[in-house]
Amino acid sequence: MSFSNYLALTKPKITPLLLMAALGSAVVAARGIPPPIVLLGVLLGGVLASSGALALNSYLEMGLDAKMKRTMGRPLPAGKIVPATHALLLGMGLLVGGLVVAFFTLNYLATFFIALGAFVYVPVYTLFLKPRTSWNIVLGGFAGSCAALAGWYAVTWSNSAVGWLLGALVFVWTPSHFWSLAVVTEEDYSAVHVPMLPSVVGPVAASRYIVINTLLLIPVSLLYAFYFLGLGFFVYLGVTVVFDIFLLATNVKLFRSPTKDNAWLAFKFSSPYLAVIFLVAMVAAVLH
Repeated sequence: MSFSNYLALTKPKITPLLLMAALGSAVVAARGIPPPIVLLGVLLGGVLASSGALALNSYLEMGLDAKMKRTMGRPLPAGKIVPATHALLLGMGLLVGGLVVAFFTLNYLATFFIALGAFVYVPVYTLFLKPRTSWNIVLGGFAGSCAALAGWYAVTWSNSAVGWLLGALVFVWTPSHFWSLAVVTEEDYSAVHVPMLPSVVGPVAASRYIVINTLLLIPVSLLYAFYFLGLGFFVYLGVTVVFDIFLLATNVKLFRSPTKDNAWLAFKFSSPYLAVIFLVAMVAAVLH
C-alpha cells in the first residue's frame, strides 16, 4: 500500500518520453519558451492525463501481467494494492484531473489531443488492438503522436504540417522500440496468446521488420531539419544523422543475430533516441 506501489501503476518510465514529445513540439511551435500558462497545461496536464491512462492500463491488464514473468511482480498481480479497484479510481482521477488542467490552461484543440491520446491508449489499444492483431503497437502508436500534437496546437494552429510531422516521428518510432522489447519477452506474449509481432512471426522475421521500420523513421527524422534555418538546421541535422546511424546499427546487429541481448540493446538505445531528437529540435528552434 506504499506510495511507490501506486507510482508504479502509472509506469513512470514512459511518461517522460511523452512529456518530451509534447514539450519539444510546444517549444518548436513557439520558436522559444512558450508562455507559462501553456507550459503548465502541457506539463501538468500531460503528466496527470498520461499517468492516469497508464494506471488504467495497469488495472485492465492485471490478469495478463499475473501470467507473464516480466510483469508478475507489478503491484496489482503481486497483491500489493488491495482492492484492485484503487488502481481504477487512481487512473480515472488522474486522467480527469489532467483534462481539467488542460481545459483551463490550453485551447480546446490541445485538450482534445490529450484526451484522444488517452482514448487511443486505453480502450482502442489496450482493450481492442493488443489482444487481437499484431498491428497493435503500430496503430496504437498514435497515442504517443497525440502528445506531440497537443504540444504543437497548445501554441499555434499555423504550420500544421510541421506539427503532424512531429507526430509522425513518434508514430514511426514506436514499432521499432516496442518490437525490440517484444523480442526479449516473446515467450511471455506467446504464453498469454497476445499477438505481439515477434510472438507471431518469430524473432528472425521481427528483426527484419524492425530494420524496415527504422529505415522509414530515418527520412521522417531528417525531413524535419528543413523546418529550421541557419545554425539550427546544421545542429539538428548533424545530431540526428549521428543518432540515426547508431539506431540503425543496433537494429542491423539484431537482424544479423536476433538474440535477446541484441534486442535489449536495440530497445535501450531507442528510448534516449526519441528524447534526444526532441531535445535537439528544441535547441534548433531557439537557434532558428
